[in-house]
Amino acid sequence: MQLVVLLAGLVGLIPAISTLCLIQGCEKWWSAGAKNNASITGACAVLFDENCCKASKTFYIVKREEEGKLCGTASSFNPFSSCVGPRIKDDIESLVVMPGCTLEVWDKGSGLKNAKKEEAKSYNAGNYKDNVDRYKRNKLVFSASRNIQIVEEINDDFDDMDEDIESYRCCCSQGLRPIGE
Repeated sequence: MQLVVLLAGLVGLIPAISTLCLIQGCEKWWSAGAKNNASITGACAVLFDENCCKASKTFYIVKREEEGKLCGTASSFNPFSSCVGPRIKDDIESLVVMPGCTLEVWDKGSGLKNAKKEEAKSYNAGNYKDNVDRYKRNKLVFSASRNIQIVEEINDDFDDMDEDIESYRCCCSQGLRPIGE
């Protein structure tokens, strides 16, 4: 009987182990080759549709100074859509930002467009909109200084934005070069 209880307890831990990113974490993804891949190190960020930076699943490399709306199931088939990348709209669960870069993500497809509209009015209007978006949990901002910035599981600390990212903007400092240059 004790053996059955012990086995049931261990089986119950299996999902918890995988959610801790012990098997395939972002650090392992980075060390296993991403840090030597010029298309990644020369980029601004990488967005993953699975926790723990699982590159075996769908991911999107965001170029430096790139911005836009992510594709969803319907928009990816629409030839008039301005969406970019694979079908990961509302499906991002982990991300990595490259050194010297800042990634902004919104939970609405119009998030970036609305922010740019306010920024065009004035610095103060843009700043106010930025604060409102963050306060209402409609936006996250991640910056990386000298090392990569990793978010292994958006649902852990930013549950409101888990699988709810639709638009983005990624900017990098002009003075910092991509890793390896």
